Amino acid sequence: MKKRKSEEISAPLWFVSYADLVTNMLCFFVMLFAFSSLDSPKKRQKSESRDEKFHAVFSINAAQGSSQWLTHGGKGILLTPASRKSEIPHLVKKVKNQLRKTPAADRMLVMASDQMVKIEIPSNVLFESGSAEMRQGAEDVLTSLVPVLSTIDNHIRIDGHTDDQPTRSGTYPSNWELSTARACSVVRFFVDKMMQDPERFSAQGYGEFRPKVPNTSAENREINRRVEIIVLSTKKKVVRDFTWE
Repeated sequence: MKKRKSEEISAPLWFVSYADLVTNMLCFFVMLFAFSSLDSPKKRQKSESRDEKFHAVFSINAAQGSSQWLTHGGKGILLTPASRKSEIPHLVKKVKNQLRKTPAADRMLVMASDQMVKIEIPSNVLFESGSAEMRQGAEDVLTSLVPVLSTIDNHIRIDGHTDDQPTRSGTYPSNWELSTARACSVVRFFVDKMMQDPERFSAQGYGEFRPKVPNTSAENREINRRVEIIVLSTKKKVVRDFTWE
């Protein structure tokens, strides 16, 4: 038996290219099958979430995104944090520390959400019955909040609430006027006496129409008569000087 010479070709030249083509097609169909297995709802949700995170990190557009934005004029990329840590928990802690110094601390309530910090004060801590004039000691309660409110730029809204009993004074024809007047008295105290920025403050009166509990007893009515100091998460916008051209 003769040995095949090393110079002889074992297969036609076209067969090598054909084998490569078949191998590539096999890989292509394997990949299609692998991707089709990700089409279940749970896997699709995970895939979309992964794609969104990938897009958030690497995308660049003219508007501010979750992680970066392209400066105007195309001069470069300015990195910005995806989310800013909320200052609400820190603010709640500061408010509670200040209110502990007041005589009526056990009667006041501090609540918080992702949009605001609410300081609830019973009306009889600040006002006499049926009046919007501050009673003795009321200013001490409000003054204790000034070290907190003066160190932030957040907007502050004062809400007045009453019970469902009709007003007995001719000064305030209804609970609308009484609740609004009480809210305005608190605003005037912070602005006029404590020299706070008036652009940050607003006042609202709800009368008896937003009770915490039903007005079915004297105890419930006392709960509903309240003033709420609400520190909003929004801050005062600084308006820069400009000229018309």
